[in-house]
Amino acid sequence: LLRQTEDNLARGFRAIKMKVGRDRLAEDVARVQAMRELLGPDLPLMVDANMRWSADRAIRAARAFAEHDVYWLEEPTIPDDVAGHARIVREGGVPIATGENLRTLWEFKQLIEAGGVTFPEPDVSNCGGVTIFMKVAHLAEAFNLPVTSHGVHDLTVHLLAAVPNRSYLEIHGFG
Repeated sequence: LLRQTEDNLARGFRAIKMKVGRDRLAEDVARVQAMRELLGPDLPLMVDANMRWSADRAIRAARAFAEHDVYWLEEPTIPDDVAGHARIVREGGVPIATGENLRTLWEFKQLIEAGGVTFPEPDVSNCGGVTIFMKVAHLAEAFNLPVTSHGVHDLTVHLLAAVPNRSYLEIHGFG
């Protein structure tokens, strides 16, 4: 993990995302701590649980990660659990990015209005295309939230460039 991160930093990346969600939270915390030590205090470190946890477990994990200054915890629980996401935002102590598995503007509206997301994360290939992606970005702006992205980065870079509340462009699968 550290070697891969060093390679990505050498390629010019200035923010890093890592996977979490191991069976033992202590193992995740140790890996996050090692990454923070490698990155130092100034480079953003995002962590992604890929819907692995219940809301309660995600809150415990978020609190444990908070001392390592994670930029966001991504997909802490299943996308349908709007109330759980709101609890995680309120009680976890770290920002939450989610939305790559939401399919409609209505789902984003519910999650944003419930306070269940800090960084809405539409995937243009899942949420209904360019029009819905832009509507999600503008809805996030109306709630003073930054928007991030997932997937289709060659298209999404242009969409993020078109909105004032853009944050990070996710890049994965590069050679």
